Amino acid sequence: MPAQLARLDALLARQALAEAYQLAEQLAVAGGLPIVQLFTTAAAETEAGRAPRAVALFRCWLEHTESPAAYAVLYNMAVTLSNQGDDSAAEDAYRRAILLNPRFIEAHMNLGTLLERRGLQAEALLMWNVVTTLASPDVPADRAFRVQALNNLGRVLENRKDLPLAEQLLMQSLALDPRQPKVLTHVIHLRQKQCSWPIYAPIAGISHAEMVEATSALAMLSASDDPDEQLQAARRFVADKVMPPAEPMAPAEGYRHTRIRIGYLSSDLCSHAVAILTAELYELHDRRQFEVYAFSWTKEDNSPLRARVVRAMDHYIRIDTMTDEEAAQCIRAHEIDLLIDLHGLTLGTRPNILSYRPAPVQLTYLGFPGTTALPCIDYVIADRFVLPAQLAPHMSEQPLYLPECFQINDRQRAIGPRPQRAELGLPDDAFVFCSFNNNFKITEPVFAAWMRILQRTPGSVLWMVSDHEVVRQNLRASAERLGVAASRLHFAERATPAAYLARYGVADLFLDTLPFNAGTTASDALWAGLPLLTCAGNTFCARMAGSLLHAVGLPELITHSLQEYEDLAVALAGQPERIAAMKQHLQTHRDSSILFDSPRFVRQMETALRSVVKTPALPASTPSVPKEKTMILPAQTPIEHPERVINFMVRTVWGLTDPARFYQLMEEAKTLCVPGTYLGDNIFTWGKSNSPFSDENFVRAWESNTQNDADRAIAWRRYILACSAYHCAQVEGDFVECGVYRGTGIKTVIDYFGKDNFDKTFWGYDTYDYNPVEHHTFDGQEEGMFDEIQARFAGYDNVRLVKGLLPQSLEGNSPDKIAMLHIDLNSAEFEIAVLDALFDRVTPGGMVILDDYEWSGQYRLQKIAEDAWFEARKYRVFPLPTGQGLVIKR
Repeated sequence: MPAQLARLDALLARQALAEAYQLAEQLAVAGGLPIVQLFTTAAAETEAGRAPRAVALFRCWLEHTESPAAYAVLYNMAVTLSNQGDDSAAEDAYRRAILLNPRFIEAHMNLGTLLERRGLQAEALLMWNVVTTLASPDVPADRAFRVQALNNLGRVLENRKDLPLAEQLLMQSLALDPRQPKVLTHVIHLRQKQCSWPIYAPIAGISHAEMVEATSALAMLSASDDPDEQLQAARRFVADKVMPPAEPMAPAEGYRHTRIRIGYLSSDLCSHAVAILTAELYELHDRRQFEVYAFSWTKEDNSPLRARVVRAMDHYIRIDTMTDEEAAQCIRAHEIDLLIDLHGLTLGTRPNILSYRPAPVQLTYLGFPGTTALPCIDYVIADRFVLPAQLAPHMSEQPLYLPECFQINDRQRAIGPRPQRAELGLPDDAFVFCSFNNNFKITEPVFAAWMRILQRTPGSVLWMVSDHEVVRQNLRASAERLGVAASRLHFAERATPAAYLARYGVADLFLDTLPFNAGTTASDALWAGLPLLTCAGNTFCARMAGSLLHAVGLPELITHSLQEYEDLAVALAGQPERIAAMKQHLQTHRDSSILFDSPRFVRQMETALRSVVKTPALPASTPSVPKEKTMILPAQTPIEHPERVINFMVRTVWGLTDPARFYQLMEEAKTLCVPGTYLGDNIFTWGKSNSPFSDENFVRAWESNTQNDADRAIAWRRYILACSAYHCAQVEGDFVECGVYRGTGIKTVIDYFGKDNFDKTFWGYDTYDYNPVEHHTFDGQEEGMFDEIQARFAGYDNVRLVKGLLPQSLEGNSPDKIAMLHIDLNSAEFEIAVLDALFDRVTPGGMVILDDYEWSGQYRLQKIAEDAWFEARKYRVFPLPTGQGLVIKR
């Protein structure tokens, strides 16, 4: 045994890993592999990319070795399994390690992290709580574990809205180690969220300057009205969390497109303030001039607003499963002219996408009302009030000025029935000041001004919104300290959007916050007819509400100091006729005001965007073309019921009248498509549209399968391949193809699978004149075709093959979400029976191609039945020149 161990050490030393592993396995089976050599061999296998062999060795050792150190082996095996993504097996190994050694801190720590990743937050908190009891702060080796456990607890509790306990635990962590700026960042913002003032209250071992430096960019918007402090906070964020600019992916000179391609980058395209404002923006873009893309990692909240935003996009592309680099490559592949980031430095941002420069021009808009300091952002969309010339030097972005107002609004926000004050717990006879801004925007100086306003207006009340009892307690306590009875503060619960807007009807005056003004909330108040009083400051976010007031024709409600703000609030509370006149003004002029004239805003925004889009210069030998002519689109067939279709064009005539354009489009689509999912020939096929794989054989077949441009059938089938793969990249879902293919359609499959032994005369694919009367009918399962196709795709997780036609193969085999459905109706009998099941699975924006839709003779009765089916469901069918019908699901 000593000789074998010495040989094992020698093999490991000279990196003879195959022999070393074999010997280690033999020793493990014999129960004679020391734990040091076990760990060394397993580590070598893991580093060599063979982690499963390391796990197998751990398991072999555990099976054949009795050792008090087995808990350590289980721990290392769990780490390896976790790194390989096998969380279930890793969890089991961690728990077995803890059973063997209940005081094993590392196992509790890692198991908590794994449980959090699996969405089991409550169980994760229990694990980290155990760590705080096991790890003594007096033992140096334990202190780091205790600090990390406290930080994890604080972070998760903050996400779960348990703000006081989160702050308490993070303060314990800072007491053990004050040199934790990221923890300090959370503590400061927690204080803001709780209205726990002062937010820079002393902490042992931490200076005031260190607190300011640890303030996040978002927190600084509320913490300071100094534009330079906001810029420095943004720069710290970029230095800490954003990769340096990479080699630009997009050409600096831009592209030459018929329509300008706008890409919106966001994870807030749901029931969120950004989408609340921008929903109509996407709908109103001039499709003659612009093509609108969303690159989104938004969670599905099933809200009507999210569904509306998705429908409004020409192309809605999910990038949540992509890395930042992959997402940037996706944007680059779509040749986006203008990429508009709607995040800035807010929660969920992915600034590294921008660092790859996937678009020639990149802008920031709306999500973060301050400078981002991101070096790859070129412009910020603004107006001259919200971003005056004196503020521009404190912005890293160049202002792209709109002539009137920077903020888009949605005119479709419904306002519910106006409630009675008694229903909301408000006194009927009081003057009601309200402020529905987020709690972290309320600062100590502004709250003190509010209390002075209440003192100077007897009988008035202040109505706020808060989800947290601790906030209510803190604000009531602050009011009492400032000489105002806590009973004069009223708090509203959250409500549905329509009910929330209706509440503004019972208030008298909205009091804005400083230095972080109301944005969406200010628009809400003005849309609902409530005057808003603001104090304009020195930063972008401190001037938002002032811009909106100019746009609704109430600039007299803009003040420039807290004293002026306080005095005007008191004066208005004593002038009910003046308040009534302002409310009447908002009601009368709302729809015609600049703020809520959304079509006017969109045209102004588009004009500004056209001024910065980059277009490469024409070659010197090419006559210049007037710009307006380059923007004219080919005539389109008018679409009935436009609310039922999405703007996705299929130009089949390109394959017939403009071969060069046709093949250019296919080459573009080839960079995006999933080629292996197009098989056809009696095989029901489906595959993931978001899991592309490289397949040289298919590319070779694609490139060699060039036909006469006049061959309509081949042109059409190749175009289906191009446009369907392209479309699958735009919407969530899979590509599904089912039906019968004969004659010409089989050539691509035969080329692809290399079936040179096929009888060309029998199949007739050389002349593309296949006639089912003269030739044997091909059913896609002869000559072992299905078996060969199935073997060809063994190992490709993103392609699924099912033998047989529908409906037999439908049950349990089709995906839940279909992005592109291609059905060949020729000589098929199943369509009416299964259309409901298939169409229910087509995602909004998905596309359906019906081959041979224009039937005659024996198939006419079935076509009539299908026409009735589509009409009953309000689908629009577009007959195409080659006999297909295009159906687009909203």
